[in-house]
Amino acid sequence: MIRRTVISKTQSQTPYSLEPFIREHLKHKGWYGDFYEPYDPDPETIDILTARAGATMGTEVCEGVETERFNIPAGDHWIPAEKYYTDPHSSTIILFLHGGGFTVGSVAHKRAQCRYLALTSGAVVISAEYRLAPEAMYPAGKEDAITALQYCASLPHTHLALGGDSAGACLAANAILESGVKTDFAFFWYGAFDLNLAEQMEPSFDYDAFTVTADDRDLVYNRLNRFRKLAVEMQKMYLPANLSPKDPAVSPMYSDQLNQFPPSLIIEAEYDYYRFCNEAFAAKLDQAGVPTEILFYEGVDHGFLDRIGSVPQAKHSIDVIAERIRTL
Repeated sequence: MIRRTVISKTQSQTPYSLEPFIREHLKHKGWYGDFYEPYDPDPETIDILTARAGATMGTEVCEGVETERFNIPAGDHWIPAEKYYTDPHSSTIILFLHGGGFTVGSVAHKRAQCRYLALTSGAVVISAEYRLAPEAMYPAGKEDAITALQYCASLPHTHLALGGDSAGACLAANAILESGVKTDFAFFWYGAFDLNLAEQMEPSFDYDAFTVTADDRDLVYNRLNRFRKLAVEMQKMYLPANLSPKDPAVSPMYSDQLNQFPPSLIIEAEYDYYRFCNEAFAAKLDQAGVPTEILFYEGVDHGFLDRIGSVPQAKHSIDVIAERIRTL
């Protein structure tokens, strides 16, 4: 049975509302038009460079963590990576894969989060880059994730965990399924486990599935619509045209091998486009016999981990992961 824990808001006491700091953040986002309009962009017009320039950098929240840069061998190329630790001889290794819709993001953007995870868990945390689309479409990013996990498994260790956020969560799940590596624990922030989601929801995404106060409805709907469009763009940039997003090698949601997963923690946000996708994935893990836990954060949205240092839920979710890892 899935263990589900609801984490109440830290500032607002109003049910089905945004946290004040999330509300202020969303007020400054662009407006994304009619909530139900069809969206089918020409890949030539998708502005990846602007998206990369606007990626959120985490704020440092700890001291006393060492950082080393190195490269992981990957056949005909190298994978840049960073290692974080308080004890370089820790027998627990954690691999982290950053999010960014398979097209943006970097190790640098999640450095603060990984350093805090290293501090609180006592583990050696390795954060690995992977080739991004559209320069390197599927399966390049997945191949790098698999190679990074196999590299971590080759290091002396007693316990091995891995995780990621959004697209990074999908790649971490891909690596579990295809690397042949036995892992002890997995954690996923609002994973993009189903790349068919954009296609499923077009042209009438059911925003009414998200209960929200009248005061926050426009902001929440706009945020959801933004991710609906980003999901379409992500699919066009990441997947070759002849490849189905329902291929289980692409979208872990469709795999019939989920019994390979270790005990898993899925972290959800109340107002996340992928919320119900994550709940469905958790149910499939549970059906496959995988011990599965959901951590459900009220009042926040997709990407709250990015805003560590200003959104308390970011540190709290890392604290929970660290506690689980310390008890392996």
